[in-house]
Amino acid sequence: MHKITFITTHNWDTKRQGGFHKFAEATANAGIETVFFSFPRPYYGLFLNREQLNKGVINMLKKGKHYDFNGHDILNVTFPTLRLPDSAGRFLPSGFMNFMLTHSFRSFKHFCKKFLSGTDCFVFESCEGVAYINKLRKLFPTVKMIYRPSDPMVYASIPDRVKKLEQHMIYSADLNILVNNEGLEAYRNSVADFENLAKYTILSNGIDIDSYTKSYSTPELLQKPNTILYVGAWEVEWPLLFKAATENPDFNYIVVCPNYPSQDIQNKVAETQNLFYVPGIKPAEVPAWITNCSVVMVPYVTDFYKDRPLGITAKYYQAMAAHKPIVAYCDTPKLTEAGAVVTYSYDDFIAAVRNAVKTGTKDYSFDLEDRRWETITQKFLELVEKTEQKR
Repeated sequence: MHKITFITTHNWDTKRQGGFHKFAEATANAGIETVFFSFPRPYYGLFLNREQLNKGVINMLKKGKHYDFNGHDILNVTFPTLRLPDSAGRFLPSGFMNFMLTHSFRSFKHFCKKFLSGTDCFVFESCEGVAYINKLRKLFPTVKMIYRPSDPMVYASIPDRVKKLEQHMIYSADLNILVNNEGLEAYRNSVADFENLAKYTILSNGIDIDSYTKSYSTPELLQKPNTILYVGAWEVEWPLLFKAATENPDFNYIVVCPNYPSQDIQNKVAETQNLFYVPGIKPAEVPAWITNCSVVMVPYVTDFYKDRPLGITAKYYQAMAAHKPIVAYCDTPKLTEAGAVVTYSYDDFIAAVRNAVKTGTKDYSFDLEDRRWETITQKFLELVEKTEQKR
């Protein structure tokens, strides 16, 4: 293989500790020309001021930006389109929404010729980029298409039109690489005749175990006593945290999440002395935060796990590697098998946090050795090479 293109919702600069960045690093290290195609980036994003949606980053990436990784080049590009906000889908037909999602003032064919020409394999993330599989099949008829959904797009809040795009992706892909059995079951339950029509395998997410066994300087916010920390991208159950902060004034609850809560919640957080909201930290800083907190909490919104089949995710691997007590709210019951505490009521969560603070460090039965990124990325490369050879 000479060239691979990853279609992902993230920018390279984000430097997440998740799969697509790790896979791209691995392909670059293997001497494979690597492209990071960030999508979607709508034109209305030019008027926003978010990490991925702002004038500076969109204008930079539409020209393409090259990054050096261990002496290898990684190209990050985007293709701005006329995509409309999901809220417009309440009034406009799905066909029109999908048309706007994939069309631009620029030529997609020209974009592909300039940046994607010579690609041997496209790897799609679970994002709206799956809408491009037909166009890419037409432009690159012999190229292999792999779908790697870390977050299956089957849950209730996903628009039906996107669910249908994902289903078409699953049927069309030369290989679907799922991250766990929960994702497999979700697709079996929601995608018609999945077992017969989808080619799939399972490859877990990974973790840099060594990063969570080192000592770091304690971030200022974590220098407070009894720090109960959440670091993640999914929304949290704010009413639960306000109740917990009120009932446990000696504990400091800290939420690190790039998804801004409502202004009312932010105002109430500002008025609560022992509850803190941080809009985000750099991925490279995550180990220092996890290793220096008292307890790792994962307070998802009520019944989160019933709708989102994420399974045991990397944030739990991080806490386990750091030997931190884990208290979750409304997540998979399978966590209990690994030694984490999972609760389903406000009172039980609050009580479990109290016990976790007393417990201190904790050992887990979950085997992290086969979750090392070195192992996972090597298996990924083998899967891609094997799929690409089937011409």
